[in-house]
Amino acid sequence: MKNDSLKIMVLEDQPLDQELIKRTVKKAFPNAVFIVAQSKKEYLERLGWGAPDVILSDYHIPGYNGLEALLYAKEHFPFVPFLFVTGMLNDEEKAAEVILKGAHGYVLKENLSSLPPALEAVLKNNKALAAQRESLHKKENKKKILLQKLQALLEQSSDFDTKGEALSVLEELQSL
Repeated sequence: MKNDSLKIMVLEDQPLDQELIKRTVKKAFPNAVFIVAQSKKEYLERLGWGAPDVILSDYHIPGYNGLEALLYAKEHFPFVPFLFVTGMLNDEEKAAEVILKGAHGYVLKENLSSLPPALEAVLKNNKALAAQRESLHKKENKKKILLQKLQALLEQSSDFDTKGEALSVLEELQSL
């Protein structure tokens, strides 16, 4: 995972903080590619280019805030992990609010050394969730195909009692 190419969106208005974040992440993820946005306009524009693998965001952006950025990301890219990298989430209520709204965590800028392990944990968890979604999707497709096959077989059957009972089971299955 550490050598995978990662596309990381960084929403941060301070150039020095952008560089510190990029340098810290590059130590653990040398193949990371960064898409940097310094404002709401740039953030929305760059997200229009496609989903990143993860979003790292400050909480306070002039004319915008991290909660709005999080909600936008969750609406448009619900499976993309979102981490706050900020100096302003040491208020327990704010931290709880962003987690409840869908953030995958936060790292304080004063403790940037904890960013790589937090990022690795979030990406690992997201990969496991993606595998679960894929497995569920495959099962749903298989169920759909089997139901169609059963329906076709039943429609060709001439035993009316069996056919009627099986069709009602099929209808019940389809409603699940």
